[in-house]
This record gives sequence, C-alpha cells and structure tokens, in this order.
Amino acid sequence: MTTAPATFSQDARVTLVPARPRTRIWEIDFLRGACIVLMILDHLTMLLGLYFGPAWFGKDMAGDGGAAFCRWCEWFHFSTERDIAHAIVIFVFFSISGISSSFSRSNVRRGVILAAVAMLYTGVTYAAESLFAVSGIHVMFGVLHCFAACILIWALTDILCRGNAVAKAVVAAAVIVTAACLYYLYTPPADTPIFFAPLFGTGVSGEATFFDPSKFSPGDFFPVIPYIAFFFAGTLLAPVLYPRRYSLLPFMDGKWNRPVCFIGKYSIFFYLLHVVVLAAVLMLISYLFITPGDWVLV
Repeated sequence: MTTAPATFSQDARVTLVPARPRTRIWEIDFLRGACIVLMILDHLTMLLGLYFGPAWFGKDMAGDGGAAFCRWCEWFHFSTERDIAHAIVIFVFFSISGISSSFSRSNVRRGVILAAVAMLYTGVTYAAESLFAVSGIHVMFGVLHCFAACILIWALTDILCRGNAVAKAVVAAAVIVTAACLYYLYTPPADTPIFFAPLFGTGVSGEATFFDPSKFSPGDFFPVIPYIAFFFAGTLLAPVLYPRRYSLLPFMDGKWNRPVCFIGKYSIFFYLLHVVVLAAVLMLISYLFITPGDWVLV
C-alpha cells in the first residue's frame, strides 16, 4: 500500500493576515457634524431675529450694527434661501442616518433608546413651556421621534428580509415611492384621528387638514412622511457607496476634520443641549449688558 504524497511540505508555514479592523467612516461623521453646526446657526438666527432682536432694539430694530444683523436674521428665517438650504441639510442628515443604520447590527436597541430619549425630550419641553410661560417650545414629534421611528422600521425590514440585501433594497425602494405618493397625492380627510398626525404631517401644501401643527408640536415637527423617504434613500446608497464599509476618502482624513467629526459622533448631545445653551448665553448677555435686569425670555 502506497502513501499519497503530502500536498504541503512539513516545513511549510502559514501566515494569517489579520482582518482589517473596522473604523468609523470619517466623512459620515463629518457630514452629520456639519448638519448639526448648520442647525445650530439656523436656531441662533431664529433666536436673534424673532426673540432677542426686537427686545434689544425695539420692534422695528432701529439702529446700526447689531440691529442690522438681527434684521438680517429675521429676514433669513423667512427667506426662500433658508427654505432651500433647510431642505438640503435635512436630506443629508436623514440619508446619513440611513447609511449608518445599514451598518449597525443593533438597530432595535438603537431605535428603542432613541425613542425613550425622544419621549423624555417631549416631557422636558412641555414642562419648560409651562414653567417659563414661553409658547412654541413644546415638541410632540420632532426629529428625534422621527429618527427613532425610521430606525425601528428599518430594523423590522431587516428582520423580515432576514438580512437579504436584494430584498431590503426592494423594500426600501417601495417605502420611498409610497412615501412620495402619499406626500404629493394624498390629503387626509378632516376627520382623521389626531394620532395619525406624526405619520402624515402637513403634506405638500404645507397645511394640515385635521390638526394644527403649530399647536400639536410647535417646537419641532418632523412627520414620518416624507422624511422616511430620505432615511431609506440612505439605506439604498449604503451598499453602493460602502460595500466594504471603508471610507471613500481615506487620504483626506486628518486632524482638520476632527472638531466637526466630534460633533457628528455625539450629535444627539449637541441636538439636545444647543438651544438651551444658546438661549442661556443670549439671556445672560441681555441681562448684563443690553437690557440690564431683563432676561427677555423669562
């Protein structure tokens, strides 16, 4: 009986190359951080143009320097330019979240935690509105609520499709088309129950037929339709742009982007705290320097 020759020499050595560790994709954090920075600047112009400016310089904001800037802030808040920029930033913000969620293996956990934070935020804004007697800050269904709903719907999609990439892409495309059709073609009747408000929102006309958005969620209102379409657009883009989940621009990564990436990485904390910090700083400036003894908002 003959022995089959060995395929490998006894002296052969096998070298295992360690798998490349997954790292955060810097441009995703950067884009998310840039959106947060622009949101903070937008809210600063709102506070200056609608609240502090008229209190500091009079209703007509007569004067030079600071008054002129506050007048510009008031103009910008209602301008077409702001509407266009707002739509672009919101699309980027939601699609980036969709891309990130397509990478995550714990979307149920993420969605539940975010939903809990969103409900806590609702309670805090309601209490603040009652305590300080400042109208227009109560948030019933804002961006955090919408993100939580989108993430949980995507998690359910992943479970039902059993991780099949083609099936998830088909569902994502169907959600986008359905959301677009409902937004542009469907108007809920006037007797629609109020609990559908977070789903249908205001529609393409900008008006709601069965509820008043300014009373339902005046501080921040992001209905699921149409914004879920932006989120699911990100889930469609993710396997195309990041099939291996590596940065598309590794050669551009460096210290220059770290401040904005930091904001993007911890975006939820900046979102939750930025209005409070901005208002507190402006109130302190008002109390100490511009309208001594008057906090303006309190």
